Amino acid sequence: MGVVRQQLEASDLDRLARRTGFLKRKPRKIQMLQWVLALVALAAETVLSLERVARVVGLAAGVSYTKQALWQRLSPAVEPFLAAVATFLFTRLSLPVQQQGWFKSFGRVIDQDSTVEAVPDKLAAFFPGAVNQHAKGTASLKIQFAYDLLHSEVIYLSLSGFRRNDQAASADILARARKGDLILRDLGYFSLEVFARLRAMGAFFLSRYRSDVGVYDPQTHRLLSWKTLLRSGAGVDRDVLLGKAGVPARLVAVPVPDAVANERRRKARQNRDRRLKPSRERLRLLGYNIFVTNVPVETWPTEALQAIYRLRWRIEIIFKAWKSHLRLRELNCTTEALLRLSVMTKLLFCVAVCRFCDSLELLGYDQRHVSLLRLARILGQCACWFAATFLGLTLEEWLDWYLDHQVFYEKRKDRKNFYELFMDSSIGLA
Repeated sequence: MGVVRQQLEASDLDRLARRTGFLKRKPRKIQMLQWVLALVALAAETVLSLERVARVVGLAAGVSYTKQALWQRLSPAVEPFLAAVATFLFTRLSLPVQQQGWFKSFGRVIDQDSTVEAVPDKLAAFFPGAVNQHAKGTASLKIQFAYDLLHSEVIYLSLSGFRRNDQAASADILARARKGDLILRDLGYFSLEVFARLRAMGAFFLSRYRSDVGVYDPQTHRLLSWKTLLRSGAGVDRDVLLGKAGVPARLVAVPVPDAVANERRRKARQNRDRRLKPSRERLRLLGYNIFVTNVPVETWPTEALQAIYRLRWRIEIIFKAWKSHLRLRELNCTTEALLRLSVMTKLLFCVAVCRFCDSLELLGYDQRHVSLLRLARILGQCACWFAATFLGLTLEEWLDWYLDHQVFYEKRKDRKNFYELFMDSSIGLA
C-alpha cells in the first residue's frame, strides 16, 4: 500500500482538481495531496462523519481544520475529482495473459457493469430510484464501473440515480474507448448505435444477443428466421447485419445442456403477466447462448466466445468484495454532498484493494492464485493499519492520536453528557 502513497505523491493532484472543477484557486492551508491522503486513509473505516474527515485532513496537513471549513469545500465536483484520482492513481500492470492466446490482438479488455445501493428517500431529487406502487419516488445510488482486465486499470467510475439505466449509460464508453480495445458488457448495455461507433473507431465488442433485434443476411439484406438459422440444432457462427440499421457483426449461437435450457424455459413460463408469455421462438432460443461480436473467427474460434464472456463475471466478484467486505454500504447519507464524498472515498479503497490483488498475483506463489474476496475480507478488518500506512505513522502513533481526538464528548451548551449528569446527581444539582 506504500506504493499507492508514492504514486499519489508523484501525481499533479492540483492540476487534476482544477481540471475537474474541484479546485478553483490556489489552496492556502490544505494541499490536494494532503486532502487525498487523508481521504484514502479513512476509506477503510465505517460511516464517515464530517468531523472525523476534517480532523484527519488536519492531521495529514499538520494544521487545525474544522468541519465547517470542510463543508465549505464540498461541492458536486468532489465526485469527478475523486473519480479522476481513482483512474489516474495507478500505473498499468501487465498481467501474464496480455500477450497470450485469445487476448494478443487487443490493447485493453474493458469490463463494464453497474451496481445499485438504496439510500434515504430524502435524496431522491439527486439520486432518483424506482417509483413504488403509491407513485412515490424512492432514492437509489447507481455506480458505473469500467475496468481493464489486462492492466488492472480503472477506465471509468461515476455515480447517478437508478433511473439512468445501463442502456442510457451505454454510450459513455465511447469517450474512453480506443482503437484495439475489446469491450465486454452484459445485455443491459446492448446498443446498435454504440456497436457501430466502436467498429468505426477500430474497437471490438462482445455482447449477448437481444432477441428483439432482427438478423439480416449481409448479401441479400433479407431477414433471417431463427427456425432456418438453428435448423441443424448444432448452433450458428456466421456474419450478419443487426437491425434495420444494418450493423455488421458476427452471430454465434452455442447450444447449452438440456438441464440448463429446461430451467430457463421453466422460469420464462412462470411470469403471470400473459402479455409477457414467451413465444415458441423465444423458448427455442433459450436453448442457446447467443452472442454478437465483431471479433473475426480467425482471432476467436467459436468455442472461445463462451469462455471469454465468462470473464465478465470478474466485475460481479469485485462488486461482491466491495459490498461484503470493504464497507461500501456504510455510507453517510445525511446530505447529498456527504454521500458523494463518502461513496467516492470508499471507492478509492475498493479500487486499491483490487489493484493490490492483481499485484500479488503477479508475484506468483507456488502457482497459487489470489482470491479477491479473501483478500478483501482481510484488508477490510485492517482499517487502523491502512490509515497509519497512508499517513506515514506507526500504528501506535495513529492509535494514540485516534484516542486523543475521537473518544471525548464534544462540549455542548444545550445538553449534558452522562458523566456531567452523573456528577451533578452525586452532589444534588440534577
